[in-house]
Amino acid sequence: MRRLTLGSAALALAAALLVMLVPGRARAEEYVIGAEDVLQISVWMHPELERSVTVRADGNIVLPPIGEVKAAGQSPTQLGSRLADRLSTYLRQTTTVTVSVTQYLSQSVYVSGAVAKPGRYGFERLPGVMDVINQAGGATLGADLTQVQIVRREGDRQRPIVVDVARALREGAAGDMPALKPGDSVVVPAGAAPGAGTGETAGVLGEVNRPGLYPVGSGQDLWTVLAAAGGLTSRANLADVRVVVRQKDSSTSVFSVNLKEQLRSGAREPYVVHSGDVVVVSGGGASFWGGFSQVLGLGLQVANIFALVDYSRKR
Repeated sequence: MRRLTLGSAALALAAALLVMLVPGRARAEEYVIGAEDVLQISVWMHPELERSVTVRADGNIVLPPIGEVKAAGQSPTQLGSRLADRLSTYLRQTTTVTVSVTQYLSQSVYVSGAVAKPGRYGFERLPGVMDVINQAGGATLGADLTQVQIVRREGDRQRPIVVDVARALREGAAGDMPALKPGDSVVVPAGAAPGAGTGETAGVLGEVNRPGLYPVGSGQDLWTVLAAAGGLTSRANLADVRVVVRQKDSSTSVFSVNLKEQLRSGAREPYVVHSGDVVVVSGGGASFWGGFSQVLGLGLQVANIFALVDYSRKR
């Protein structure tokens, strides 16, 4: 973390736009179809055969006119080739069958509790606990990320695994959390929101799922504040998160926090956000100065957040 003290509020706000490009992900291996997956099947030159099918518990699908076909355990490409071969018996010419997975329900988990959008979520590859919470809209105000439970079915019994997500994020140890398995339930318990009802709030802007005001009490670590704002979007630049701090003389300072480096090194002293601060998460590909219109727009947003913070304190 480093401090940037600027004499001009406009320059301080402009500093919050510095970002770096985020590298893309490597292409994953082809998905293996499982029970409950939903498939879209398209047959070239035969739109009447196109349909959406669900893989049954026994691993089969039904596709007229060929009837039952085993789908589980194959990749979409393999299944497409098999369907094309079977259809050649009924069609006069060879054709191409395209199979795509529209819902990855064989690789799904349930998310409940203090999240914005509880429900069942399927993934091509099961991600980590925090990514699943973000997929469910992020933790809501008052969520207790220190007591997240992974409920795992083992035969006829259910075994809860308690995970301190907040600590794992602070210490850069997200990879040490238990890996999720298909059918797990992630339960985010609700606790007392820090600063709830006291007007002690901070603002969050930029590449988060739910920008706005969030209670921080006498101080809350940056990871927890970002989680309360619904987590980061895919465009967020972890290497340069800015916190705009208003001083007693009404001047502003900007603190730059490299969360990417914290994750890499496992820093144990998180940046603490205080009431009245404004966190700005920039997006990948943006320029440091951005342009006058972007700086002005950001300045207006921060000014509005400052005004809302002052109003919440007076209530």
